[in-house]
Amino acid sequence: MKLIHSTAATLLALLLTLFIPLAIAGPGHDHGDTAPQATSSALPRFTAVSEDLELVGIVNGKLITLYLDRFKDNSPVNDAQIEIDIAGSKYQAQKHADGEYEVTLKEPLKPGVMAITATINAGELIDLLATELDLHADADAPGIRDAWKAIAMWIGAGLLALIALGAIVRFRHQARRA
Repeated sequence: MKLIHSTAATLLALLLTLFIPLAIAGPGHDHGDTAPQATSSALPRFTAVSEDLELVGIVNGKLITLYLDRFKDNSPVNDAQIEIDIAGSKYQAQKHADGEYEVTLKEPLKPGVMAITATINAGELIDLLATELDLHADADAPGIRDAWKAIAMWIGAGLLALIALGAIVRFRHQARRA
């Protein structure tokens, strides 16, 4: 009788543990008063800083948007000549707005770590900024996040079946002895 109670308690504990992930509310089911937040993936970025300047680049396919400002007061640098070297290819940036420049690449950047060097000529100020861009392939494709739940449920069901099978074998073995 003691064996039946301990086995039943173990099975119940395992069963409750396996179903805990199902009790967590998913997106759209939280019933909170807050407005839903927009979700999107961030575009790859790089920054390069010197004593005088700060350059931020945002990569969007073949287009790189550059933001250039003064490091001390964060004011935009207008009318600068920017030559950018990305992984051995040189490009001349075109002014787009105040402190904003654009570079159009010949082809999209490939995943990996690449060196970026920017030569900036803004009036009397000439500066060389260097940095690296670590660009990776999108490893978090849609559906992968939820796949672990299905796998965990199948593993849990298999473990539950094995425990039940072990309990049945044990009961039969004890019944034969008695």
